Amino acid sequence: MRNGVALVAVFGALFGFAMFLSRSIGRTLREMALRARELASGASAKPGVPKGPREVRDVLFALEEMGARCRKIEATMLSEADMMAVRLNRQESQLGAALNNMTQALCMLDGQKRLVLSNEVFSRYFGEVAPGTPARAFLTDPSLTLPLRENEMATDLLEVGGAVMEVKRRGMLAKGLLITFEDITEKQRISRRLEHVAGHDGLTDLPNRKNFAEVLDQRLAKGRDGLLVAVVDIRGFKSINDTHGHPVGDAILKECGNRLVRIAGPKATVSRLGGNEFAVVLPGVRGTGDADAFAGALVASFDSPFDVESRRIEARGSVGTVHIAAGQRMTSLGADIVLQNCDLALYQAKQEAGSAYRRFKPAMREKLQRRREMELDLQKALDEGQFELFYQPFIDTERRRVSGFEALLRWQHPVSGMISPAVFIPLAEETGLIERLGKWALEAACHEASKWPEDLTISVNLSAVQFKSPTLVEDVRGALAASGLAPRRLQIEVTESLFLDEGDRVLSILKEFRRLGLTISMDDFGTGYSSLGYLSRFPFDKIKIDQSFVRDMGRAENIAIVRSIIGLSRALNMSVIAEGIETPEQMQILYSEGCREMQGYLFSKPRPSSDLAKMLMEVANQWRSDFPSLAADKSMAAA
Repeated sequence: MRNGVALVAVFGALFGFAMFLSRSIGRTLREMALRARELASGASAKPGVPKGPREVRDVLFALEEMGARCRKIEATMLSEADMMAVRLNRQESQLGAALNNMTQALCMLDGQKRLVLSNEVFSRYFGEVAPGTPARAFLTDPSLTLPLRENEMATDLLEVGGAVMEVKRRGMLAKGLLITFEDITEKQRISRRLEHVAGHDGLTDLPNRKNFAEVLDQRLAKGRDGLLVAVVDIRGFKSINDTHGHPVGDAILKECGNRLVRIAGPKATVSRLGGNEFAVVLPGVRGTGDADAFAGALVASFDSPFDVESRRIEARGSVGTVHIAAGQRMTSLGADIVLQNCDLALYQAKQEAGSAYRRFKPAMREKLQRRREMELDLQKALDEGQFELFYQPFIDTERRRVSGFEALLRWQHPVSGMISPAVFIPLAEETGLIERLGKWALEAACHEASKWPEDLTISVNLSAVQFKSPTLVEDVRGALAASGLAPRRLQIEVTESLFLDEGDRVLSILKEFRRLGLTISMDDFGTGYSSLGYLSRFPFDKIKIDQSFVRDMGRAENIAIVRSIIGLSRALNMSVIAEGIETPEQMQILYSEGCREMQGYLFSKPRPSSDLAKMLMEVANQWRSDFPSLAADKSMAAA
C-alpha cells in the first residue's frame, strides 16, 4: 500500500515537474521562435528581459544581438544602395549628356544586331528608333552590320539625306558593334576646294605646273594616241608690266589663258606654268604636220592685240613644242623631260625677232648636254687658272701713240682650244660665275697695268650681272689697293643694258666709282633705245661708238650717226672713241669727223701681255709707213 502511495507520489512529482518544465521552457522556446521569426522577417523586436534557464537566456540575447546586427547591416546596405542609385542616376545623366552633345551620330548594337542605345544626333538622321529594334530597320547598307573582332576598326562612307557621312565601326564583346556617323559634307567641300587651289593657278584658274605634270605623266603612260606638248611664252611681258602696270599684265595673262583654251579645245589641258609661261598638252595629234599647224595657231593667237581697260596692247608669243607619235613611248620619258625639251625648242623660238614656234629636235638636247659640260669646264677653268687676259690698244691719233689698253678675257680650253668670249661670258653670267671671273679679271688687269708707264690707262668691262653683287665697289677698291694702280688710270666700260634693271642702284654705284676717281665709259653707244636718256642721268666720261656704225662707213646714214655722236660728246664735254676700225679709209673718215681716239684690228688684234712692248713699237712705226696722209692732214691743220 505504502509502495503504491510512494509510486503515485513519484509519478505526481514527475508530472508536476514535467508541467513546470513545460510551462517554463515552452514559453522560452516560443519566445525564441518569435524572436527568430521577427529576425527572419526583418521586423524590429520589442526589447524585453528574457526568462528561463541561463542557456536559454543566452540564446535569446544572441538572437537579439544578431537581429541588431542584421538591422545595422540592412541600414548600411540601404544607405549604400541609395548612394549607388544616386551615382547611377548621375552617371546615366552624364552619359546621356555626353552622347547627346556629340557631333557624331552614335548607336550601339548587340550580338543579334539590335539597337542597344543611340543619341539625339542619331535620331536626327535616322528618326526615333526604340532599343531592341533590328539594325536592318534603320541601316539600309547591310555592310555596316558586318561583324568585327573585338576592338577591330573599320571605316566606310554613307550618304544619308544628301549628306556624306563617315562611318566608323568598332567591334565589341559578344559580337556587338559601336557605330559612329560623322557628317563630312562640308569637310569634303573644303578639301576639294583646297585640292583645287593646290593644283590651279590663283590668277587664271588654270592647272598649275604640278597639276599639269601629273596630267602629262598620265597621258604619257597611256601611249595610245599621238601627243603634242607646247610651252607658250609671252615675250616682253616684263616691259608690259613696267609700262602699263601689273593689273594690266594680270588681265593679259587671263586673256592669254582664255585664248589658249579656245584654240586647244575641250580635249586639251591648258596650264599656267608660272610667270608669263603657259603649257598645252593635246592628245590625238597624228603627225608633225598637225603638230606644226597647231603650234602655228598658237603663235597666230598673238596677232590680235589684247584689249584691256580700253587700251589695245600688242604682245608677241614664242612657242616650243614636242610631238610624241602614238606607240613611241619610252619608260624614261616623263613630264620633266618633255617640258625640258619644250623649253629647249622655246629657247630657239625666242631667237626670232617676232612671234615664232620651234619643234624640238634631238640635236637641241645634245647642245644642252654640251652646255652642261661647258659649265663644269668653266668652273674647272676658274679653279685651274685657264683664263688669260689679252690686251687691245687704244690709239690717240692726235698724239700718234697708244693711250691705253682694253683688257679682254680669253679662255684656252685644254681640249677645245680657244673658246670665244661670246660663248663663255653669257654662260658665266647665267651660272653666276661671272662675279668670280670678273673679280679675277679686274685684279689681273690692275696688276698688269701697274707695271706700265703712268700715261697708259687700262679699261675693264663690267657685266650687268656684276652690278648685282653687293661687294662690287669693295672689289674695285681692293684691286686698286692690291696693285697700287692710280684710280685715274682705271677705266670701267659698261653697256646701256646695265640700266634695264635696278637703274637707280646702278647709277649710285657709278657715282661711287666717280668718287674713287675712275673713268666711266659707255660701250656700244647708239645700239640701244635709251642711250640719250642715261647720258642725261649720269655724266659719262667717254662714249664708245659701236663698231656696227664703223664697219660700213660708206653708208650715208652711218656717217650721219657717227657725226651726231661726236657732236653730242662735244656738247656734253665727253671724250669719244670709235671701235672696230679695220681699214685706213674708216680711220680717215672718223678722223675727218673729229674722232681722235680709235681702236680696232687696223692697229692691233688683242694680244697677250707678253706682246705689249711689241705692240707699242708697231703702233709707233705705223704712223710713218701706213698713215702718211693722216700725218700730212695733221701738219696742214697745224699750219
